Amino acid sequence: MQLTREIENLNQMLLKMADVVMNNINMAFDVYKHHKEIIAINDDIVDQYERLIEEICLDILIKERLYARDLREVSGILKLIADLERIGDHAEDIMEFNCKLKDIDIPQIPEIADMVAKTLTMVASAIESFIKKDISLAEEVIKADEEVDQYYSNIISELVVAHDDEKNWLPFAIYTTLVVKYIERIADHSVNIAEWVIYIINGFHKDKKIY
Repeated sequence: MQLTREIENLNQMLLKMADVVMNNINMAFDVYKHHKEIIAINDDIVDQYERLIEEICLDILIKERLYARDLREVSGILKLIADLERIGDHAEDIMEFNCKLKDIDIPQIPEIADMVAKTLTMVASAIESFIKKDISLAEEVIKADEEVDQYYSNIISELVVAHDDEKNWLPFAIYTTLVVKYIERIADHSVNIAEWVIYIINGFHKDKKIY
């Protein structure tokens, strides 16, 4: 009974961390897409959640004799919070480049909005797959990464093409390349979360049985 409560508390803490991360990336993307006023992102709270969850996981691993599913859940959470924390970092990175882009006349590249939408869906679905312990949903997240990679490739190809307005285009291209790279990394971390969810459920990580 005590172990059940501890794992339930662990899950609740992870979901609170995920809510903060989702809020941060939504703010960063919203500012980027709509050229809104820059908003300060408080990434410190994400780091605090990560440290607290690590402490709870380690405390459970030390105190309790865990078997099968419980052991996978605690160790899996310990792994996936690192990816959640990195997503939070990248939200902060994107907001930083929003500051650099705010005074540049930004050309429209429609695929960036599509890439952002797909990536947000991947993050949300990865978190939902954890909540529901849904392998099918986790697998959808993993498959969706190919689409994000294609968006990334297409956008970079467009950014390297020279434009008449070189004065504005060059800084735009440099900063936007970094922004879309961070978006692509967020998608990669979503895949990592989905892979750890699958591990929690059945003990397989990247098609390899761990225990």
